[in-house]
Amino acid sequence: MTTPVRTDLAPYRVAVAELPASAVASRDGDGAVAVVAGVRAWWQAAADASAGGAAAVVVAQPAAAPVEALDALASVADATPVVLERPLLRADVVAAIGGAFEGVPAAGALAVECHAPDLTLAVALRDAIGWARVLAGGPLTLRAGESWGGRVLGLLETEHGAAVSIVAAPQPGAPSLGRVRITTIAEVRVEVDADLDTAVVITDAAGRSILPARFESSERVALRRAITAVRTAERPFDLADLRHDTALAEALLSAPTA
Repeated sequence: MTTPVRTDLAPYRVAVAELPASAVASRDGDGAVAVVAGVRAWWQAAADASAGGAAAVVVAQPAAAPVEALDALASVADATPVVLERPLLRADVVAAIGGAFEGVPAAGALAVECHAPDLTLAVALRDAIGWARVLAGGPLTLRAGESWGGRVLGLLETEHGAAVSIVAAPQPGAPSLGRVRITTIAEVRVEVDADLDTAVVITDAAGRSILPARFESSERVALRRAITAVRTAERPFDLADLRHDTALAEALLSAPTA
């Protein structure tokens, strides 16, 4: 059985062609997985797709969005699964780390660094916070922050009381999407390095291991997740996670200079 997919984006057309057993291109958005470009007011485009009868909505590489806009989208698309393609925070890598972390005590501290061109720093910082949330195993709370000239220095706290330090800055020579590095300080150390690709290194008492490289495109991962959500009627937590990450990024970027 194939699920119809409505998209005008070339990478997603390729993804549809690569999934002939589960996806088929469609010109009609009603009852289909609708793919929305994550540019400008993408949240409104996603809401329109949901209101137009889309079975699920995929947002391709969502740009920074105000928290209020995310809340409005969540209320409009309440019954429609929304999947977000976040290349710096790939869902398949998150799932792989979750499997490797099963039964491991929470980290005592995390160090987060990110840099990006000025135009994408907010997105890179948002996704860096997303990685901290993933590795901390739950939501984070802002304890202190400073921002000056686009540079950010922050201290977050996990629900277990662990400290999360964040350093972020604009850099013209950084990858277009930015680069994120996260290190956990714990019995089992995890190091994540995400830019155009994502590398994960896990060090424990048994030694040092590197998670296998991912060769599937982030577009195809997002499309597979949306199709699964339609078929199983399970709601992904992408919007709620994005709201959490966005709220903290906004707070850090607007923090006063000491």
